[in-house]
Amino acid sequence: MSSLTVRLARKKSAVLRSQRSVREIAAVGERAGWTVVVLALEAPTDKAAFLDKCADAFDLPDWFGHNWDALADCIDDIQHEPGTLVVFDGAHHLAEHDLEVVRQIFTERVDLGPQPFVVVATSGAAGRDTDKP
Repeated sequence: MSSLTVRLARKKSAVLRSQRSVREIAAVGERAGWTVVVLALEAPTDKAAFLDKCADAFDLPDWFGHNWDALADCIDDIQHEPGTLVVFDGAHHLAEHDLEVVRQIFTERVDLGPQPFVVVATSGAAGRDTDKP
């Protein structure tokens, strides 16, 4: 059993990095019964475009303010059972400063609870742990 499968079974929040495909990671989450959110960047992406992608991917409310603080507030409100798995692909398309803010927002949400929140970064985004296939 992979470390991602074990982490989801144990309902442990984390920020991870993986060499697996988006489809493989999403399938692990779906098999575990988690809500799966795919956040995929395919080209250089500025802050405004990234926030628009987040609004769509996370199905954020109409009052979402399209700024970092509003994103953090909305992400904090995501409390799906048994948990939420975010597959973050192509993070390297963000400017380093924006990527650092996104890492911070996701890390704070992972630490928040109560429902588990796992972010798996693919294609070069940094995380706290490494998930090896």
